[in-house]
Amino acid sequence: MANGRGPRGGAAARRGWAAGALAAALAALLFLPWLGSTGLWDPWEPHYAEVSREMVERGDLVHPYWREAYFFSKPALLLWTGAAGLAAAGERGLPPGADPSPPAPSGLSSSAEWAVRLPGALLAAMAVGVVYAAVSRLSSRRAGLLSALALATSPFYALLARQAIPDMPFVALLTAGTLAFAVALLDEEEPAAGWAYAGYVCLAYATLAKGLLAVGLAGATFLTWLVVTGDWRRLARLRIVERVGGAWLPLGPLAFLAVAAPWYAVMTAFPGRDDEGLTFAYRFWIHDHAKRLATGVHTTTPVGGFAYYLEQLGNGTFPWVAALPGALAELFRARPRSREPRDGLALLCGLWALAAYVLMSLSATKFHHYIFPAVPPLAVLAGLFLERLLREGPGEHVPALLVGVALAAVVGHGLWARPQGFADLFVYNYDRPWPERELRELHPGHRLGPLVFSLAPRAVVSGIAGGLVAGLLLGVAWRSARWFAGSLAAAALALAVWLSFLHWRELSPHWTQRDVFRTYLRERAGPDEPVVAYFMNWRGETFYGRNRVREVLDDDRMREIAARPGRIWVLAEKGRHAALRAAVGPSRTLRVVDRSSNKYELVAVEDGSAPGRGGEPAAETRRTAPGERAREEGAP
Repeated sequence: MANGRGPRGGAAARRGWAAGALAAALAALLFLPWLGSTGLWDPWEPHYAEVSREMVERGDLVHPYWREAYFFSKPALLLWTGAAGLAAAGERGLPPGADPSPPAPSGLSSSAEWAVRLPGALLAAMAVGVVYAAVSRLSSRRAGLLSALALATSPFYALLARQAIPDMPFVALLTAGTLAFAVALLDEEEPAAGWAYAGYVCLAYATLAKGLLAVGLAGATFLTWLVVTGDWRRLARLRIVERVGGAWLPLGPLAFLAVAAPWYAVMTAFPGRDDEGLTFAYRFWIHDHAKRLATGVHTTTPVGGFAYYLEQLGNGTFPWVAALPGALAELFRARPRSREPRDGLALLCGLWALAAYVLMSLSATKFHHYIFPAVPPLAVLAGLFLERLLREGPGEHVPALLVGVALAAVVGHGLWARPQGFADLFVYNYDRPWPERELRELHPGHRLGPLVFSLAPRAVVSGIAGGLVAGLLLGVAWRSARWFAGSLAAAALALAVWLSFLHWRELSPHWTQRDVFRTYLRERAGPDEPVVAYFMNWRGETFYGRNRVREVLDDDRMREIAARPGRIWVLAEKGRHAALRAAVGPSRTLRVVDRSSNKYELVAVEDGSAPGRGGEPAAETRRTAPGERAREEGAP
């Protein structure tokens, strides 16, 4: 085809879908390896996984439950997929032979992390395939490939594909639904019905993943597009109403409601209450929707204006941030009255990204990952710009390319100075201790003359960013669009592979409690040796303890438990060790058994021991972080 647009009609359309499926399969090669090799990251992953586990154990898939009360803060989709995964993996209550009596946990499954993460990773891969298929139809196969590559390898997308939290299912389904609507709306050579109904179903499931945000973003995007273009006649292609026999029926909206509405209707009428005494109707619709947006309900970043998310978008789209000035130019180049599908797609994606940025910036509650819905439309715009660059050559695009090089240098330097910017894209607490020393000791480096080669974060970021900027500058200097685009693609692939296969895995022990629980289960004499979570509310203690761990939030209670005969185990944050020592008292020995995490430690509280320094009992470290030697309690 002269315009390079993807195949349509019959066998050609089937080949187009096959190519989209291949794009999804290739994305899965990035998202799936080692997906279950690490424990669930506190606090969100184990929180939702425990609610899913309770669904399986209680046999109730309708009313989510957490600890000793109902759980109404999140919709059902992630909880259902997690429950399905856990049930398929054999997580049906207690394993055979386990002691069901509290407070000892019943044991850990090696497949639990795979079970809860796999659905989100597959949805992420599916959305990459839809991006390729839709952009290929509306622009060209090369634009589809570049857009899919930009999305799959963006740090935001590659890292959230490995997290069992609602944001990836939501954004993946929002992306698939919005682009399905885009094809139905813009491609007049293609029958619209199938794409339109696929859009309704995907957006319905996106609503089950994150609430009304799916309807709000998609609705604002398409309504604004129709106002800007004035092309209201295209609205009929979305099948809002359709003639059936002699009647006009809202078949599209009915398909949406058939999927999205039943669970919400049942829960809104449900009289049960959560751990704060709130019903679903108040907690979900008022507290977690209206108040989260208008007044703020809970956030670790209580301040932040309209520019708050610029840094997160820069970090989350690196190195494709170098293409964003050109992507912005692509948006302004689109003609609102044009009949060309490519122009309509560029305008639609620009409005989609703008709607996400404005809404999230106006929200009183802010987390870094809230801006994630803006990433897919920006990836499509970047793909459209790079396709134009390859087709037309640098020429008039040199100013945009130079601004892009400058942005890549600034963002790359920021990530080199603070590599935790990658993890901050999806974690809860941005002030959590960063395992600088532990990561450095994992990668001491290999010296070759004056150079040191290492896979440590700063070395990798400096290498990728430095190579990227050099490659981009050469592309501009040589007027080589292929060199510019190739440098971007190579840097993006290298960074995504390092983040997914190495960095994420090396960070995980410092954000999960799985490893310390495994040490506890290995070291304890039996289930009569309880484990106590001392001033802990990071959720992992509940999931990995199967809701059978004693949670102590009072020093007097800790002293009472420690006074009982026999050995007990305590899971605590490292910063609370002195407080734990004071709470237990001098009659008991504290022995640190696992300090492999830079956040948590596992302590055995025992009777008597050889005295240590200053009359303190000696503390032995059985399992340490890389490079950390065992030391006595109180040693510097």
